[in-house]
Amino acid sequence: MENRLPDVIRRYLQAYNALDIEAMLATLSEDVVFENHTNNGDSIRSVGRAALEILARQTADVFSARSQTVMDAVVESDRVAILVDYKATVARNLPIGWQADQQIEIKGASFFTLRDGLITQIVDLS
Repeated sequence: MENRLPDVIRRYLQAYNALDIEAMLATLSEDVVFENHTNNGDSIRSVGRAALEILARQTADVFSARSQTVMDAVVESDRVAILVDYKATVARNLPIGWQADQQIEIKGASFFTLRDGLITQIVDLS
């Protein structure tokens, strides 16, 4: 499935799964907009690579391992939609009730916008 994706999105997902923040940031435009919306009504939004770097470093510390597996994808020019199975292992006990070594499994969708070979927008729904 991932072989249908633009190279920049494949690199982003590989870096995300490897918890490699530097490689992940290298796929993003300076003015990238990131949004995450969950079924429980929580939302996060950041504007700019520097703001997303802070968020990425905070969330990477929550998990000892994580992976997004692409189940389906639609690629249309500079827009890409993917359906993902997300699995993660919680690194430490968290105030939201997650416990260290707990396995998290979520189904979700991500929508990307590209410009000049970089990701300019990511909207995650889960």
